[in-house]
Amino acid sequence: MKTNNITNKIGLLCIKDKKLLIVHKSTINLYIAPGGKIEANETDEECLSREIKEELGCSIKNLTRFHTFKRINAQGITLKQKCYLGQLKGKITLNSNDNIDGYLWIDRNYRKMHIKIGPMLKYQIIPQLIKGGLL
Repeated sequence: MKTNNITNKIGLLCIKDKKLLIVHKSTINLYIAPGGKIEANETDEECLSREIKEELGCSIKNLTRFHTFKRINAQGITLKQKCYLGQLKGKITLNSNDNIDGYLWIDRNYRKMHIKIGPMLKYQIIPQLIKGGLL
């Protein structure tokens, strides 16, 4: 099986009142952290600013590098995601032309909600946030 590396994914971990913002990506039918792929000549901060504006209609503030996570998906593709803690500025307004069609604020007891969460978020990011006392 051929593997491809995606080393330029960036995610925003927006936490408010010990709740994490997650977005529903319609093309994969999973909740994930908002963010996306970095484009040529784009810094992490520029990518997050662009992606959050596109997905949620907001700007971001108070960005702090959190952690880089790595996982091999079901197709054998290595996913590497740099995550930043940060806050939204403005009211969330979903873009109907984007693949993000919903959002939730979840706490450490999110499993009771019976929602489908991306594996990296579920098995790596959320446990790290809980371990750090952020959720």
